[in-house]
Amino acid sequence: MESYLSEVDFETIKQRFDAFWNREVLDRPVIHITAPRKPRREIKLPPVKSVEERWTNIDYILSKVELQFECTLFLGDAIPVYWPNLGPNQLTAFLGGDLIFLNERTSWVKPFINDLRGFDPVLDESNRWWKIMNNIMDAICEVAEGNFLVGIPDLHYGGDALAAMIGTENLVKALYTQPNEVKRLIGRLTEICIKVFEVFYQKTSRIQKGSISWIPAYSRGRFLPLQDDFSGLVSPKMFREFFLEEQVILSKHVDNSIFHLDGPMALGNLSILLEVDSIDGIQWVPGAGSPPASKWIHVCQKILNSGKCLHISCEPWEVKILLDNLKHGGLFLQTWCSSEEEARRVLKIVEKYYAK
Repeated sequence: MESYLSEVDFETIKQRFDAFWNREVLDRPVIHITAPRKPRREIKLPPVKSVEERWTNIDYILSKVELQFECTLFLGDAIPVYWPNLGPNQLTAFLGGDLIFLNERTSWVKPFINDLRGFDPVLDESNRWWKIMNNIMDAICEVAEGNFLVGIPDLHYGGDALAAMIGTENLVKALYTQPNEVKRLIGRLTEICIKVFEVFYQKTSRIQKGSISWIPAYSRGRFLPLQDDFSGLVSPKMFREFFLEEQVILSKHVDNSIFHLDGPMALGNLSILLEVDSIDGIQWVPGAGSPPASKWIHVCQKILNSGKCLHISCEPWEVKILLDNLKHGGLFLQTWCSSEEEARRVLKIVEKYYAK
């Protein structure tokens, strides 16, 4: 495989992220820019018989990874990275759920437990999906060294995992009828999440230094995106009671962390998250149907002014607006452009904001 990592100034990018985690600016604001480009060589995807094979067939995945890199231009602080993935419910699948694949981008598990009482989730190494994911990780790592980074897979723990196991409506009810069971299971799922993270981190550590994930922020140590989309459905009081401790434990376990805050309904929990010293930053996602990123300057300022890092995705036309209205120390913008010409124009805009 080609060395796509050699196409970027990785050493300088590392230094920019060092500054980002310290809420500082190395030379200019941190920005991840990608755009389509014409492949320099033909990459053919091998034939597969089902949608599931598109997620699990090693040869198909490796060809898809190479095609993805061939078709993508990485500018600014964008790093060629691939994070193996079976969908947002993969952690739940490792614990007994059965994955269903709708298409090449969407998968989920059907609820598979009826009552939280007596349920004890266990990571069984003979679990089909656990074995498949480890095989995928090993295959990706084998071809990645020196060519691209391998990201830590998406891990939805806590409320998200419980909701997948028992159903969202049933979990809402359980918060009132079985609060101690919910707390017990969230604690157990936090332990399992750490175990799974460490297995994956050890695999990537054999072929690269540092870590990265689906939030493309590079860390020289352990980096984990924190999340609990289900918790956006509850009051700040209930968030603090049920879902805060897992974020504290996980953020203390790793070197760097960013909490994925998804949608206006989750904003009620923001002030609580900003109180947690061990959480480095917040990824603010306005959510489907909401105004674009540049309309949330007040939220972005609140995060940055609290001393936290901020990751936010935006349209190319919003980059200048955000840079003009936000402090740059601890700011990480991400954008996708429709062409190489547009991407280079955006990068030139960012380069005008050199640190004084």
